[in-house]
Amino acid sequence: MIGNCFFFATPPNGEHLFVVLAPSGNPDAYVCVNITERDASSDTTCEVAQAEHAVLTKPVSIVAYAWARELPLRLIERLVKAQNLPTVSEALLLRIQRGGLSRTSRLKKGFQAAIAAHLESARSAPEAL
Repeated sequence: MIGNCFFFATPPNGEHLFVVLAPSGNPDAYVCVNITERDASSDTTCEVAQAEHAVLTKPVSIVAYAWARELPLRLIERLVKAQNLPTVSEALLLRIQRGGLSRTSRLKKGFQAAIAAHLESARSAPEAL
């Protein structure tokens, strides 16, 4: 589930590309962030180049940490299945996750805690043989 991408409506701005970052701490829900066009007021903690994901159309986009959402697993699964978008690379996923933990990020503290817990559990998990 982590690293999956999907478009999700963000009224009044239409749909944005969302990336699943970590379990939220609530049963069957995940922390998701959207990638959007950079403007003068953007949080530039994590910028994403167009070539880093197949559906990005702007030369440089940003991860909108301030607009992160906790979304239910069933909704994410339905959108991922219907849209069949490529996942983000492991390197980009880790960059987005770590960016959310930085002091300059506008990500809510609860979401930061969920991502930190996920990264810690992934780090301590035994290597697959």
